[in-house]
Amino acid sequence: MKNKIIRIDDITNIDTSRISVYDLNNRYIDRKGNMFTLRYNKQEKKVEIIKIMRTHVNDASYFHRKVIQNKLDRKRHEPEEHDEIEDNDTDYTDEETTKELPDANVFINQAIEYMMTHRDRFKGIMMNIKNSNAIPRENKSATAELEDIFRNIDIDGLQNFEKAENYQKELINYPRSITYYQAKIDRRGRDIIESLSGHNERIMKFIYIYEMFQTIKTLYRNLKKLTGNLKNFVDEIDHDRVKNLNQAERQFFNDAMVSISNTIDEIDEILDGIRQLEEFVYNAANF
Repeated sequence: MKNKIIRIDDITNIDTSRISVYDLNNRYIDRKGNMFTLRYNKQEKKVEIIKIMRTHVNDASYFHRKVIQNKLDRKRHEPEEHDEIEDNDTDYTDEETTKELPDANVFINQAIEYMMTHRDRFKGIMMNIKNSNAIPRENKSATAELEDIFRNIDIDGLQNFEKAENYQKELINYPRSITYYQAKIDRRGRDIIESLSGHNERIMKFIYIYEMFQTIKTLYRNLKKLTGNLKNFVDEIDHDRVKNLNQAERQFFNDAMVSISNTIDEIDEILDGIRQLEEFVYNAANF
């Protein structure tokens, strides 16, 4: 199910009493750049509004422009289909709909925030799959395969979230020497450092954005592969067995499936931002 991104003034515009199951994948962005999603609370039997991302106030318009740009792209490539992305305002000029690069620092901070969200999300996904009993305990082969997938997600994904956050703190608070980073940067990066020779502050700005760009790109490319492996595994689980689970177990399983799908969409958003950020990183004029 595709996500709809809907602009709102604030969360009071979301009437949870009128939310249907088809709305649970919606994303809402308010004028301050806060992003929200919906979750059904099984115990209280009501829909809850959950904040999943906070943007910089001055960068909120970037996401609004992205909503409009996505709508235009869809109309261009899929003229016969209804738009999956909605927007509540129409007071945009043509200039505002042009594609722009995200602010590098804002994007990096957003990605770090996403990592914290995804760390908790994956723990919930793994717990829900285990609690669902969708894999028979007697199926040793499938159980071992699932545990291997969980282990890889933990080692190559979740543990690297904390490393990325700590690396950001290092680069900001106690960076190493320029020569240390220069030795590990690729050829195009070294060319930019050389072009900025004599301007150490600008060089360190480049190094920070370059290093975080590479860190986020590597982490989320790996995570997309790992999440894809998990989705492929759960997609192959016998549907009849899932139908025969009790209500609580089926809910655990369905919650995990929805979370996996949402996470894949969010990873794709981040990787799309990374592709745009690459244009920024390798342009010396930006530093």
